[in-house]
Amino acid sequence: MILDTLPNWGRYPWQNDRFRAGFQHLLTLDAAAPDGKHSIAGDDVFCNVMTYETSPAEGHEFETHRDYADIQCVLAGREAIRWAPRQGLTVTKPYEPDAELQALVLPSTELIMTPGRFAVFFPDDAHAPGIACEIPATVRKAVVKVRL
Repeated sequence: MILDTLPNWGRYPWQNDRFRAGFQHLLTLDAAAPDGKHSIAGDDVFCNVMTYETSPAEGHEFETHRDYADIQCVLAGREAIRWAPRQGLTVTKPYEPDAELQALVLPSTELIMTPGRFAVFFPDDAHAPGIACEIPATVRKAVVKVRL
């Protein structure tokens, strides 16, 4: 897992050029971009833009992916994302195309996401997005999916 600010994305030794394409897209993405799937490089790199209400941690589950890394970036608003290593978590919903769900457990690390920050989650990074910071709020977010 990586948490940083968008200007620092180029400081990391990314696994392939798909990450470069994903970050270039995020750097030019207008916060008013419509919700939905935005193609960057076909099914190898694409961006899902979404608007939703955050909610308390109760009822959330961790998710993990096998084929893609997530680059998550809040465009407007603020949310918490819980993170934990995948190893040792209890699976609640077996893997289906692109996600497996695990029970949200403590201890986990809480990341506070605000505009200008990004988090990268790799297959061993269980993450639970959409959690409210103090009170529920509306979030606009971009999630770039990068095929590994």
